[in-house]
Amino acid sequence: MKLVFLSILSSIAVVTFAADCAVDDSSKADCGFLGVTQAQCEDKGCCWAESSAAGVPWCFFQAGTNTNCFGYQDSMSTPFSSSEVSTMRGYFLENINIDGKGGIVAAPDYNTPGGSYYYHWMRDGALTMRCLQDTNEGTFSEIETIVKSYAQWVLHNQNEADPNGQDVRTEPKFMLPDGEVFSGSWCRPQNDGPGLRATALILAANSLIAAGEKDYVTQYLWTGDNSKYNGGAIKYDLDYVVAGYNSNTCDLWEEIRDPDFFWNRATMKKAMIVGAEFAQAMGDSASASAYTSTMQQINSTLYSSHYNGAFVQECASRTRDSAVIVGFNDAYDEADNMFAPTSIEVANTVSSYNTMFCSEYAINTQDSTNGVPGVLYGRYQGDTYAGGNPWVLSTAALGSVFYRAAAHILEHGVPTTSALSVWKAAMNSPTDLPTSPSELAEVFAAQGDGVMLRLRSHVQADGFHLDEQIDRNTGSQMSAENLTWSYAEVLNAMYYRNQYLQTASGAKK
Repeated sequence: MKLVFLSILSSIAVVTFAADCAVDDSSKADCGFLGVTQAQCEDKGCCWAESSAAGVPWCFFQAGTNTNCFGYQDSMSTPFSSSEVSTMRGYFLENINIDGKGGIVAAPDYNTPGGSYYYHWMRDGALTMRCLQDTNEGTFSEIETIVKSYAQWVLHNQNEADPNGQDVRTEPKFMLPDGEVFSGSWCRPQNDGPGLRATALILAANSLIAAGEKDYVTQYLWTGDNSKYNGGAIKYDLDYVVAGYNSNTCDLWEEIRDPDFFWNRATMKKAMIVGAEFAQAMGDSASASAYTSTMQQINSTLYSSHYNGAFVQECASRTRDSAVIVGFNDAYDEADNMFAPTSIEVANTVSSYNTMFCSEYAINTQDSTNGVPGVLYGRYQGDTYAGGNPWVLSTAALGSVFYRAAAHILEHGVPTTSALSVWKAAMNSPTDLPTSPSELAEVFAAQGDGVMLRLRSHVQADGFHLDEQIDRNTGSQMSAENLTWSYAEVLNAMYYRNQYLQTASGAKK
């Protein structure tokens, strides 16, 4: 028997047999650095195999090597104080309802590696509005003006003539402050926007109805008459999903095209679930039936097309992508329960992604060496945008997964033994995980804290301003400054943390 001892935090040269390098492309963890040669790679005891596939490292760890640098967090520790969360929420609100016209700026930064971010992206705007409502701790009246301004913004966008010759509901972004369609070159069409907008507006409509303002809903959001605002802002977007869910589209990062991205399909499925319920409540059983049918069509291939037994993949051409992690949060529906936060599918995905991002970024191994808990996530292996770095939003989304899992355990019990085994490895837990629901839930919540504490260590020096990325080597924030989506994901994570604590105390909100 040959014993080989490897540490992800050192570079011990070892002699290996060829069989040790039999690693599938999807499981290869980067062992090199920019410009590494074959000799340098093999001197580190790593494997070398040239590849023409995008994102596949040529220098990679041997089969069976543990490259998971996730820093296990022993107990819960508040990552951001209530005053710090309030500070971040204040920065978040500054980017919303520009000039009172309902638009949301992606970032008030005109000079990023990708050019100006001073636009309203349909996707970002919808997720921002959902976050605003979900995380609102006051009364609905406190955000009602913003919500109504956004609703009017959507109606304006939906009824514009499209200068790019496509359905305006699939446009990626709009000019600020007046909402004209962006006519420059961009990745089009993008079919996830309508479902995301509808989901955010359904939250708004339900709050308006509860506040005695159903007339506003029937005037603008669900008119019951296709000649009036195409049936309303919500119905018009949901109807797009029915017709266009299977269309070829751009990915979340606006770089590649495919008709079957996990993010797009999962969030559209969520829109159909909440859309069917809302349509039924509005007395439109025909629309409810159409949405349910579309949901079932999406659902029929969602699992088989995206879970490969090792992790949930975004698409065939880019398998491991943090769009999946964000999708686990934004697309989950408790009644459906596919990809539940404690499931073995989610556990395998987190475990696999931990390994990938630990080997991808030097800052992750530096943090782990220095005893900083958690891990930083980026977009995908081999990312080159702005040098390819961890992203604030992707990391915070992982924190949300852990917090949601903690609450899920209290409400639905302990996951399977197989799932627990994978979660233990994903967390780098030094002991077997407890099987008491309350104790296990606290372990998951502590890992959420660990992730957010690692994030905190990289944003605190900037006064809790949140940018787009964190430098892969230095750990300093970089790229687009004050990214609205970064704030949204951190606020979401702290919201899910509070939900867990309220569930644990028996006083769920």
